[in-house]
Amino acid sequence: MAIFIRAFELIRSLWLRTILFIVSPFMPRLLPDPYLAAGHERVQSKPVHESRITMTETIFPQHCNAKGLAHAGTILGWIDVAAGISAKRHALTPCVTRSVDDVAFLHTVQIGDIITIQATVNKAWKTSMEVGVKVEAETPMTGERFFVAHAYLTFVALSPRPQAKTYLGSIFLEHSPIRVPEIIPHTAMEKKRYDMAEKRRQSRFQRKLPDLSGVREHMQSLSQGLKETAEENGSSARIRTHPALEANDRDDEDEQILSQLGEDQFYSAHASRRYSRDPTMLLQADEEKSMDSTFAELVELVMPQHANTLSITFGGQIMAWMEACALVSANRLAHAYLLTASVDSLQFIRPTKVGDVVTIRSMVSRTYTSSMEVYVTVEAENMQTSDIKFANDGFFTIVAIDRFNIPVKVPRALPESDAEISLCEGGSERRTKRLAQRLELINLVKSSIGDNTITSSEDPKTPS
Repeated sequence: MAIFIRAFELIRSLWLRTILFIVSPFMPRLLPDPYLAAGHERVQSKPVHESRITMTETIFPQHCNAKGLAHAGTILGWIDVAAGISAKRHALTPCVTRSVDDVAFLHTVQIGDIITIQATVNKAWKTSMEVGVKVEAETPMTGERFFVAHAYLTFVALSPRPQAKTYLGSIFLEHSPIRVPEIIPHTAMEKKRYDMAEKRRQSRFQRKLPDLSGVREHMQSLSQGLKETAEENGSSARIRTHPALEANDRDDEDEQILSQLGEDQFYSAHASRRYSRDPTMLLQADEEKSMDSTFAELVELVMPQHANTLSITFGGQIMAWMEACALVSANRLAHAYLLTASVDSLQFIRPTKVGDVVTIRSMVSRTYTSSMEVYVTVEAENMQTSDIKFANDGFFTIVAIDRFNIPVKVPRALPESDAEISLCEGGSERRTKRLAQRLELINLVKSSIGDNTITSSEDPKTPS
């Protein structure tokens, strides 16, 4: 009986593929174009300014960590939304995020600050576009404006389709790339961005992605409990009583000791030092922990509010989830306030859609004096077919600070398996690259405002 069932499924699959192969070339011509149906006309080229968009957001407590500093994932989400709107204004069709270049955050943003995000299409090719995004912030109490970050995102335009009502309809109405108008630069700055966009595109093509499948398999085995982490093997959560749940109330001696603590004066006296002198954080500086002990996993169900009109998850939402998981791994290594300093380039290899279960796994891949590099990987599971596919991965650089924003020395993460050793050894090359790009960005911003450029030794905010 099983043989007949498999044969039937094979015949049905071949039949659907044959019909799809015959019909798919004609479907774009048969389906209506909403833009043309509204009485508009598609053009072959468009000026840059028509794709320009400015978004303004205010930082509220829900956007920040316990220190009151905005999450990088929140800002990355806004960057993706602004870039997506800019791309759609140019292409006049639905667009999806294909990749994000390295993003370095040059300044923190805190509660009450006003964020201004400007996005424009720098150049368009056959079906893809590069969108440049600039992020600035303003302190309302003083009116001071400062540069926060810059990003380049690549979007692919997809053919407009009506919403499918059946499973068979979703197969026939699959979105495919569509040609976009050419970009015509006019000003000197637009022409410069146009030329640089082509250089960045060739650099993306030449970039070779490292083979980290061994690390992903290792992290998956940790997730499934096939291997014990150092934390599970060495200790378990202990029982800790809480004063509010104890029979005896806190006595007068405890209150007297609490009132005599002069922490603010102690920290203020040491605020000018390079690294934190917080006694609660100094103890961990000489510790060593295995990379396995920093493993973290986050599982999310993609809901309609997480996706665009094509039911494809926003790239910014994926990046926000990745940062959340990376922060958990970093916190398992360093017990301090954490701040995301940079995000390496991300390649969205496969899209995730509404109804998919997204699994994000992370692990500290390399440690330095006060910063950590965290490797994050993303998998998507189709709940109807149970297919699990690798979606994308990336590296986050996270800095540990105390409550006075002074860097904190972090414990050392030790690799044990071959996959972990390989991942750790590649950290130096990745760090050299991101520091060079950070310096290049700083010099670019300074040159645009007429300031002098600086060298790597003069960069005061380079994460160590």
